[in-house]
Amino acid sequence: MKKHGLLIFLLLLVLAFPREGSAEKIVVAGTGDSQELLRLLAAAYEKSHPDSTIEVPESIGSSGGIKAVARGVCDLARVARPLNNKETLLGLKGRVFAVSPVVIAANLSSSAVENISSAQLVEIYSGAMTDWSEIGGTPGKILVANREAGDSSRSALEKHVAGFAEIREFAGRILYNTPEAMEILARHGNTIGYGPLAMVRHTNIRVLKLDGNSPTEENVLSGKYPLSTAFSLVWKGELTGLAREFVRYLEGAEARKIIVDQGAYPSAGGRH
Repeated sequence: MKKHGLLIFLLLLVLAFPREGSAEKIVVAGTGDSQELLRLLAAAYEKSHPDSTIEVPESIGSSGGIKAVARGVCDLARVARPLNNKETLLGLKGRVFAVSPVVIAANLSSSAVENISSAQLVEIYSGAMTDWSEIGGTPGKILVANREAGDSSRSALEKHVAGFAEIREFAGRILYNTPEAMEILARHGNTIGYGPLAMVRHTNIRVLKLDGNSPTEENVLSGKYPLSTAFSLVWKGELTGLAREFVRYLEGAEARKIIVDQGAYPSAGGRH
């Protein structure tokens, strides 16, 4: 709670000092899951609308973004989970703009490991399996990067990977935002973790098949690959000005191309 309060205060400072010469500016705060994707989308929009500024600050989590938009601290919240009943009573509305597979990823120097089973994943995260050689890899200690309870990617694993929700004591380290988790994965060899494919694309991190299935659009939409998370933008009241135009932009051809290039899939625009 204190952390979210501090980050919301910092957002107020961002709002208080707009870029010089900007005709209109909005701040899009919230989850780290869609942070880099929305930065790319914002940059593309600004390129064709030079009088507009779209700030996408560091992650404060989905709940932090929702609190910020409800208080009027930011214009849009970036969210990776559905709104709950309490939040909808605050007059909040949202639109899904993309769906990203949640992937199991590893920083490995050898290509020997390309697939992991659900049972192996549970064994690794429970601490029962500790060396890459146990699943056919080069011998080396498995370093485990985990996420906090309530994280959207962890929730997907708990829902769809048998036994994951029943783990009582996890191996490894708990990380509290997606950019930090991806940084740890990229920096430390022999590390395993998970997160949105949109945050792993174009990095040195290897995406593993899960139970023999790759996180392709076809497999995600058919349910053959069960792990995914929806990226939404949330606002309070009615959309106006730049916030409305940016939300509309996300439905266009240019934005859809960027979304696909980053490993996510454009949404039909379902509302919360």
